[in-house]
Amino acid sequence: MKRVRLLLLTGFSLAVLSPLGADGSFSVGIGGNFFLNETAYLDAFSVAYEHELQEGLELNLGADLGINRENENEEGEKVAAFLVPATVGLNFVFSNDPPNDPATFVLGAGISPIMNFNPETDEEFTLFGGPYIKAAVRVKVHPVANWFLSAQQDLQLGGDDIINASTRILTGLNFTIDDDGPTD
Repeated sequence: MKRVRLLLLTGFSLAVLSPLGADGSFSVGIGGNFFLNETAYLDAFSVAYEHELQEGLELNLGADLGINRENENEEGEKVAAFLVPATVGLNFVFSNDPPNDPATFVLGAGISPIMNFNPETDEEFTLFGGPYIKAAVRVKVHPVANWFLSAQQDLQLGGDDIINASTRILTGLNFTIDDDGPTD
């Protein structure tokens, strides 16, 4: 029941944020998350929705799923640790004339709550949160798709050390959602 409420709340939020005629994009990717700058997680699935607020400014809503299989339980079996970071922030988009310059540069900032499910620790679940800053480049590879490469630095509050840092590097595809339809 909680999942249904969460899905309804997310759908309602996107409906409110997406007025008729608004443009946006949807990104999917893969990469690495160097959690607390000491443990590497494979960001096996990254997804984000970028909603254009005005020209050159986007609202960014995203989540990743990170996996690490370096942990062992008491029996010596490999067990997985999971990292689920989310992002809510703003992207500042810098683009030149797209037909002549296919590269678009993005600087972003916001808040990133991070859930760590680690069977190796006593708590097995730790919640972190704090601000992030990121830099990305998008290169047009198709009329509705861009290849992107991004690097993000997180400052996280929580855990034993109270103040922590993590680095994320992602690559993938960014698909344009345009209510005007395809252009020639």
